[in-house]
Amino acid sequence: MQKILPTVSGDKVRQGDYTTMNRPIALRAAKEALDNVGVQEVGNNAGKAVETYQKACIPPVPPGSPWCAAFVVYRLRNAGHDLALEIPADFPRSAYCPDFGNWARRTKNWLPASEAKADYTKVRIGDLCCFWFAPLNRLAHIGIVTGVFPWGVYTVEGNTSPEAEDEDKVERDGDGVFRKVRAWHELGANGGFVAVDF
Repeated sequence: MQKILPTVSGDKVRQGDYTTMNRPIALRAAKEALDNVGVQEVGNNAGKAVETYQKACIPPVPPGSPWCAAFVVYRLRNAGHDLALEIPADFPRSAYCPDFGNWARRTKNWLPASEAKADYTKVRIGDLCCFWFAPLNRLAHIGIVTGVFPWGVYTVEGNTSPEAEDEDKVERDGDGVFRKVRAWHELGANGGFVAVDF
């Protein structure tokens, strides 16, 4: 069964004054992530936009490196800059996906996919969606939530493939920024969400 992506014109993240909202950085990052859909690599894990994302990490990652987490870091840091707001000092700025899950567990901002499935209202636009890869025994892909539903979430992810190419699996070495439809099971056995409360 093919998944159909709705239009984004009704998304709440497209409206409003972010400085007066609760979670302004998270919401602006989600909106700007939608604006980046269609960015493509030039070469392998490289290109002007991809390298901008990679440079946003601390430490910066070189061209040719995986960049899904770098995309998330860039979007959050850029949203904070645009709003003249700060991301918490202890929030990860690395390109390593497990750092986000570790931070969320340590700070009580982790929501396992099983709990999200039981009560999807706990997931919010602007939270981070983390995917568990059993062969690697770790979180190995990440994206930004742009919609929440009883069956799963919409995300925007970097370093992935268009929806039709990986409809029932998670691609963590694709060639661009794409909107994705993610059912709860696609997050993997130990996947989940990082609550972004800023």
